[in-house]
Amino acid sequence: MGAGILFLMLAWMAEPPGLGAEEYRKLEIAADVKSRFSDGCSSIQELMTQAEVRGLDGLIFGDHDRKSIQYGVPYLERVLRIKMDSPSLLSNGAATFLSEINQLDQSDDTVVLVPGVESAPFYYWQGNPLDGNLVAHNWDKHLLVVGLPSSLDYDEIPTLNSSFTTRYMKDNLFIFLIFVVSTIVGLRGFMGKSWRRTYLLFALVMALFAANTHPFKSSPFDPYRDWGVEPYQHLIDYANSKGAMVFWNHLETPVAEKIDNSLFDVHTRTERHPADLLVTRGYTGFQAMNETPVTAADPGREWDQVLRMYLIGAREKPVWGYGANDFHCEATGPNKLGAVRTVLLAKQKNRASVLEALRAGRMYAVKHKQDPLRLSLDTFELVDSATGQRAVMGETLKTKNSPDIGVRLSTAGAKPSRAHLRLIRNGQVVKQAVLNLPYEGVWQDPALDLSRPAYYRLMVEIDDQHQLVSNPIFFDPGTLGQPGLALARLEPSPKSAPMPAAPMASQAAPAEPQAAPPSVPKEKVTAPKIQPSKPEATPQYAEVTARGVRLRKGPSTKFPVAGQAKKGERLVFVRRTKMMYKGKAWIIIKQNGNQAYVWEGLVKVQ
Repeated sequence: MGAGILFLMLAWMAEPPGLGAEEYRKLEIAADVKSRFSDGCSSIQELMTQAEVRGLDGLIFGDHDRKSIQYGVPYLERVLRIKMDSPSLLSNGAATFLSEINQLDQSDDTVVLVPGVESAPFYYWQGNPLDGNLVAHNWDKHLLVVGLPSSLDYDEIPTLNSSFTTRYMKDNLFIFLIFVVSTIVGLRGFMGKSWRRTYLLFALVMALFAANTHPFKSSPFDPYRDWGVEPYQHLIDYANSKGAMVFWNHLETPVAEKIDNSLFDVHTRTERHPADLLVTRGYTGFQAMNETPVTAADPGREWDQVLRMYLIGAREKPVWGYGANDFHCEATGPNKLGAVRTVLLAKQKNRASVLEALRAGRMYAVKHKQDPLRLSLDTFELVDSATGQRAVMGETLKTKNSPDIGVRLSTAGAKPSRAHLRLIRNGQVVKQAVLNLPYEGVWQDPALDLSRPAYYRLMVEIDDQHQLVSNPIFFDPGTLGQPGLALARLEPSPKSAPMPAAPMASQAAPAEPQAAPPSVPKEKVTAPKIQPSKPEATPQYAEVTARGVRLRKGPSTKFPVAGQAKKGERLVFVRRTKMMYKGKAWIIIKQNGNQAYVWEGLVKVQ
């Protein structure tokens, strides 16, 4: 036995740095990033440059699809209404958004760009505007959708107050036609010689009702009753039908705000809703780490309950956790770009590999306040020492043998530190240890029931600002997903009652490692390469040929004005985009060092 363990240790330590599978490479991604297409402060290209400087390998965007809220008069809610809009992806153009991201992603391989959209598909009203207690509930209840293939798929996202679609025509078509026919009857009566005013009034009323019941709705739900989780499940099903992924966002970030309006006060309120992980299905994952604590990822809570349902066949697939950066503005926003990262195990550095790793759950989430203290999970794997089979996060080790658990932890910088580790099996903490970093070890779990499926996941923290959460690795003795297997009850554990740690046998190191732990091969860290688009000595210019030209924050007149340029002014030319208008492109320029967009028909590129 001792010789076998020694052989396993030597083989494991001889592997190159990585997370247990040589075909994977680590990609550090900032996910849920906002740009100027919604309420972010930076253009796509500016975000790409910032990401490169921060050492990020990719960005997953999460611009808001539609930020619109409206309240209408009863029975004519869609005609006589007050509507409040904010900049959003669909108001600025999904086709423009995708074109800009695709062009930059194809032209530069330093940072992988993945389009995504954050949607709040539903809200419902309570209260009365005349009483000053009107509240829009769940206004900030968000889902992140990644991987929609076309701009039309973005336009048809089932959310309130969005683009006209024909997807729900059959719901209102009959009553709409009745009102249309009634309008026609009224107009024909108005053309007669008597009762003209009565017929005209009737036609106008019927026309209003026809407009109010038109069948080209963007959502099958109305905001004047609480539909529960149906609107969110509907969006999840829509995204799945398009081959996209869906992640629950901000489950534990309550929001209560006041929206100023000239006529009456409007408030929004969104409560914590981690239980939605249990009552919705088909989604890919959820935001397991943010700047604020996410208790749904704690041992025994909602995430573990869902994973245990998967083990016994009550769910078709597992649920993954990712780290949400929720980045808006570098200067004014609370979150810095890359402060929360999703580290993927990808086959290659491109969009297809990023999407594949994200869908497979080969990732962990990490947050950090200071770069030298950022935790790095260099290895987390289950190994069958008898056959050599192994599995990393998101994968399943199929064996009837007791697996070995390999862990290698370090910090991204050279500064050593101490971290508290919890190893979780099926929602229960089975190992706790305070580790000196860097650390590496191979453990066994003698309490594991080899007749039932299981999963392991890790939670590691230095303090509340430096934490890491891994995705699960599954152990399958051949019974995974069989409904007849009963596990522990699925109710959440009390927050105030931490689960006791069960003893484990360590093959590589004691729970508290020695003062001089074995050396860990460090990842090669190189400074990001920043290549100027043009040599400083010979810049290219765009001379303004019209008077009072407005510079925009994006490649469309729908974007806010970023500045103005006078006729004859020479602007530094950066590049052309693929967004065309009347046969000419929108181009990117710089004015006084600030980047903006202008239509090429208003300038002459020299």
